Amino acid sequence: MKAWDGRFGRAMDPLMEMFSSSLSFDRLLLEEDVEGSMAWAMALGKAGVLTEEETGAIVAGLEQIRDEYRKGGLQFLESDEDVHMAVERILVEKIGQAGEKLHTGRSRNDQVATDLRLHVKRRIERLVAQIVLLQRALLARAESDRDIVAPGYTHLRQAQAVPLAHYWLSLLFALEREKGRAVHARMTADIMPLGAGAIAGSGVPVDREFLASRLGFSRVSENSIDAVASRDFVLETLASCASFGILLSRYAEDLILWSSDEFGFVEIDDAWASGSSMMPQKKNPDSLELIRGKAGRLIGNHAGLAATLKGVGLTYYRDLQEDKEPLFDSLHHVELCAAVFTKVMETLTVRRERIEKDLDPMLWATDLADYLVTKGVPFRQAHKTVGAIVKHCLEHKQRLPDMPLDKLREFSPAFAADAAQVFSWQQALRHRDLPGGAGPNSLAAQLEQARKICG
Repeated sequence: MKAWDGRFGRAMDPLMEMFSSSLSFDRLLLEEDVEGSMAWAMALGKAGVLTEEETGAIVAGLEQIRDEYRKGGLQFLESDEDVHMAVERILVEKIGQAGEKLHTGRSRNDQVATDLRLHVKRRIERLVAQIVLLQRALLARAESDRDIVAPGYTHLRQAQAVPLAHYWLSLLFALEREKGRAVHARMTADIMPLGAGAIAGSGVPVDREFLASRLGFSRVSENSIDAVASRDFVLETLASCASFGILLSRYAEDLILWSSDEFGFVEIDDAWASGSSMMPQKKNPDSLELIRGKAGRLIGNHAGLAATLKGVGLTYYRDLQEDKEPLFDSLHHVELCAAVFTKVMETLTVRRERIEKDLDPMLWATDLADYLVTKGVPFRQAHKTVGAIVKHCLEHKQRLPDMPLDKLREFSPAFAADAAQVFSWQQALRHRDLPGGAGPNSLAAQLEQARKICG
């Protein structure tokens, strides 16, 4: 028997029941559904729809359902369409006719919107907390690797020398923006739709401000149509998850390369790697590869729901049932990615000798051009001159810092005895000591800012 079958002359086909059921995934909303229902019962009591005894019985019954769910003892039936109807059925079984009054003035439309917003708010809080843990791991890594000078890359070619800490901090600051995106998605979800009914608002004069306060929402929805129809908060959450996944994927790609035999800059801890079923010598960075792979999944979830929403009118259509699986999936996997990346960073071995040995002396080329600029040579001319010097070194298999002064002067008379000072990694970094740059004072300021972020 269905809650709505009074108008129908025959039972729903079993295939249709299976096709339309959402209980297999929306049972994740049970605690939010119970919380919303308890608040609704209290609001009905305040409005005089329920007696004090009925209100107490409903709230006590719902608390019992929640406790049984947490202990894993709650039994669902195949006939339960969704988590809302399952909770109502179990409540009626527990307390009798009073349970049948709970849905007075409420629609599953505003009920599911409320549950989903509560769920998004809580899951984003968990995600933000996990991002902070990752940021702290990056800060610890930056502190420990502060004195390591590493090659920085553009186009997968060595470009300029940077402190390794400067690289770790680049992810830390990028994660701060990802936190901002997640927090904004939570703000978008922080609107209380309960009381909007199916489309036009509840027929019971419930105190919506009371409901919002009870459920922890900052405000009530301004328009009942918008309250029921909107899923922008889900789409924004999925976009935030996708952006976070893309960011981690890019850094995972770097670490995958850096952990290869050809680079050898870092080694992934055994606990976060795997081997080959055929080749005994293999150690694969599977943790990072899975993070990189899941970015596509997160992007797909966002794109899929966006495609669904674009054709759905107002207010509620059953298409909106398709919002939950991608949401639950993205929130689950983005938390996993953050947690795994945190552990990878905490256990990573950095091979300082290999990194410093691999620094290409040609990385001083830009600094040599900047030196000529200080001697009054226009930058474009200085760039061309140093390019010719690099070409000469490559052709004669000579290291850039080994060029004698008299040879440098053949390329430009602006070179003087102090040109040799250019060929120092520390000097190269000091030369870029502007705010946000790779210099030592800038790095100290970044570390201080990072400490404030990480608390």
